[in-house]
Amino acid sequence: MSANLDVFMATMLGHAQSVSPELACAVVKEHYGLDVTAERLTGERDENFKMRAPDGREYVFKIANAAEDPAITDLSTAALLRMEVADAGFPCPRVQRTRTRQTHTSFKDSAGLQRTGRLVTYLQGKPLRYAQRSAQQRERCGRLAACLGRALRGFEHPASRRVLVWDLKQIPELGSLLKELPDLHRGAFIADFIRTFAADIAPRLDSLRHQFIHNDLNDRNVLVDPKDESIVTGIIDFGDAVHTALIADVAIAAVAHITSLDTLETNVRDFVNAYRDVEPLLPEELAILNWLIAGRIVTGVLIPSWHRARNPGANHFDAFSAEHIDRRIALIEALLNQRGYT
Repeated sequence: MSANLDVFMATMLGHAQSVSPELACAVVKEHYGLDVTAERLTGERDENFKMRAPDGREYVFKIANAAEDPAITDLSTAALLRMEVADAGFPCPRVQRTRTRQTHTSFKDSAGLQRTGRLVTYLQGKPLRYAQRSAQQRERCGRLAACLGRALRGFEHPASRRVLVWDLKQIPELGSLLKELPDLHRGAFIADFIRTFAADIAPRLDSLRHQFIHNDLNDRNVLVDPKDESIVTGIIDFGDAVHTALIADVAIAAVAHITSLDTLETNVRDFVNAYRDVEPLLPEELAILNWLIAGRIVTGVLIPSWHRARNPGANHFDAFSAEHIDRRIALIEALLNQRGYT
């Protein structure tokens, strides 16, 4: 694994909860002037709290890992600020300013470490993961994902081209994670996939259109209206946003809409065709799309498994049964045997 990726992986280790809800509330009151109650949320690298004010307003207070580069901490905030200008009506969190009009605040945690926090609005809605699925929902998600890509096009930041393990361009590097998981179910299949991807797909991916993308439109980060689950009410969590191939955003988002092996092709095609209605995709992008969807499924098994092994007390990721992994690999095999997109 590259040295830069090793630095990133350090932010995924030792995820101690060194900020109590009481301290989080005190920091928000001091710096934002808000009396709030706090409910801890999960986080892969950050510590996160849902904050509620007496008048019913709700926020998320995100506290960066102490090992994270300050430029990376600022990146997701800068991306949200870009959305304020590029598409003011887009349903994503809005950055809250401190009493001194800053977008971040600094404080010491219970271990004496300097931490950086930022407050954003909390978006209402049901996570897509728990929603009833429909063609109309997939189509609306596809169009919204394309609009998001357009709004972020041209965005640059000192950390936008950082090395990120969730970037599909990093799949060739993931064999080192697999070596730390000798008992991972279907590990040999995953190792073969990574080798083939590195040899055949990665060079083609490098030559495609690149820009800054959300990079994590999974079924936890897309919110829908509980009263009409075909309506998308929000896109959250810009923490994995990165400058990479545009088609990677399509692949990652498409995975969130796959509900079964039997409906795989329809699920993906509904989403992709709606995306293309807003943002046309090039033949060379479509030619490797199924490989990228499969790659996201692989990373969705491998990285959480590694994270749980290295952070036994963390609960951000679910444990995977052998049956779950078998189902995911069946999807991969079907994708790689499917006809392409025209």
